[in-house]
Amino acid sequence: MNDLLLLLGVAFALDLLIGDPHSPLHPVALFGNYAAKVEAFARRRFGSTVRAGFLGWCLAALPPALFAAGSILLVRRGFGPHAAAVAAGVWLYMTIALRSLVQHAEAVRRPLAADDLVSARRALSMIVSRDTAGLDRSEIVRGGIESIAENLIDAVTSALFWAVAGYLAGGAAGAAGAAVLLRAVNTLDAGWGYKNERYLAFGRAAARIDDAAHFIPARLTVPAIALAALLLRGSFGRTFLTALRHRHDHPSPNSCYGMAGFAGALRIRLGGPTVYDGVLEPYPYWGDGRAELTPGDLCRAELLAVAATLFFTLILLAITEVLWIQS
Repeated sequence: MNDLLLLLGVAFALDLLIGDPHSPLHPVALFGNYAAKVEAFARRRFGSTVRAGFLGWCLAALPPALFAAGSILLVRRGFGPHAAAVAAGVWLYMTIALRSLVQHAEAVRRPLAADDLVSARRALSMIVSRDTAGLDRSEIVRGGIESIAENLIDAVTSALFWAVAGYLAGGAAGAAGAAVLLRAVNTLDAGWGYKNERYLAFGRAAARIDDAAHFIPARLTVPAIALAALLLRGSFGRTFLTALRHRHDHPSPNSCYGMAGFAGALRIRLGGPTVYDGVLEPYPYWGDGRAELTPGDLCRAELLAVAATLFFTLILLAITEVLWIQS
């Protein structure tokens, strides 16, 4: 348990102090370039079928995860288990993005608070795929909160979940390998998981694996949001009720747990009709709270995400302790 705490502490400390450096030499950026080359190879060698996409996914996702795990085994052999935990924490840091999530939300909130809707729309367009040009003040806030809630699962809690699961299965090496694999899953889904002619077949495996990888973390994030709501004077009960009521009201089997959970916790209404590439998608509303949103709501969502991450980590540690006691 001490090494697991050390691993998590290193990851959180580095994310807090450094965040995402946005460098072309960052491992995630390098992986994106590698994945593009793998896609080109897989299409040339195997075609554009579902099978080709799955083989391409394996070629893209598995080597980085094995490399991360192998590097930790080497560190452990040379420097011992504590050094291995620190090194695994560095790998985990590169797969989580809590500080980046808050920074992107702040880039939307600050100009919005100064009534600079043009800059706020531009900042929002960097983190969402919806059309932002015609959004009013409340709709900009809605987009920002939905981005926080969705990416809390994709970029934070899922990575923590799989890192801890990997640690239970294979120590620090397992944690590093699982965290890197999860980040590869996210990146490949973002690049290949489209339902258009080019990726409908080739990207199907990437999309399905992404859905499976986030299935448990998405649902386990709801009680973390509820506990965070208690801390921030939100609604504990509404978090669960809203998440359960609207869990199927989104094309993704996982996204609505976070977004509807945030709506309940903050006593607001999210969702609703949204325009993507000029096409109106008739999403239902999530939650029955206040519909008119303000920049202050975006700030509350940022705090909720940070607190939910803390409680999610405590939940994972509690589960880990129970499993170790039973074993």
